[in-house]
Amino acid sequence: MNKAPLLFIILSILSAEAFSQQKFFEKIKFGFSGGLAVPVGHFKEISIAPSLEPVPPSSNPERFQGFLKNEGGQAELGYSLGLNLTYPLTSSVFISLNYLNTQHSIDTHPQQTFYNANFKSEIDLNGMPFEVPGRLESDPYRASLFYIGIGYRVPILRMEVRFTGLAGINNLEFPFYSWTYQISETTAIPLRPFPVDGPVPTNLREFAYGLETKVAYSLSEKLGVNLSATYLRSDHPHDYWTSLLAASIGYKIQDEIRYRNIAVQFGISYRFGSE
Repeated sequence: MNKAPLLFIILSILSAEAFSQQKFFEKIKFGFSGGLAVPVGHFKEISIAPSLEPVPPSSNPERFQGFLKNEGGQAELGYSLGLNLTYPLTSSVFISLNYLNTQHSIDTHPQQTFYNANFKSEIDLNGMPFEVPGRLESDPYRASLFYIGIGYRVPILRMEVRFTGLAGINNLEFPFYSWTYQISETTAIPLRPFPVDGPVPTNLREFAYGLETKVAYSLSEKLGVNLSATYLRSDHPHDYWTSLLAASIGYKIQDEIRYRNIAVQFGISYRFGSE
């Protein structure tokens, strides 16, 4: 049996497949970007009331129960880093795979100021005034977002404007915090998230979605630069207990972090294809 025709067919199929894969990779653009992370909406708002201990309407709270974020995340201006792969489906429509990392410090000053004004000064059983200094410390918000995009590009000479719808996952780290009360020169009592009937939250993974607008400029056939504004949002409900170490006071906390962020970034892109 002459095997030459069969071998020729197999080689032809393999060559066509390799050529097809080569053409596929030649169309892919890899991008790296970095810039600001701008909190917006609930994510940046300040709210003290939810963090106070719950009391009857006719009573005044005497302490904080924790550091809640459901009415105000108190996120400050942060930074963002991103990676992306883009592939054109047509001359105007494209898809993208994206990773974005953002970090925001959390503003603790409003709670600290409220504590100093309302809870720091006490009266002992003998009617003598004394002070209990308190300090609130918190980890930052750290978010890792993985998402896909479907977009439309409008070319303008060597520039193009892109509009992209985004959907994916936001893996937001729980920002651990602690109130520390200095009851004497040598003794401090912390109030912090504490595992009572379940573990303290760590990763708060939820669905995220948003929009991106990007202006890109081609420096060459392979290399380009761009400016982008990427809005992403997600809601992260969670619950835990706070407890005073060596004390009987504990609070059941039901909270939600409403992540709302605009990443304003400068980026560089590289196309894998040959010149």
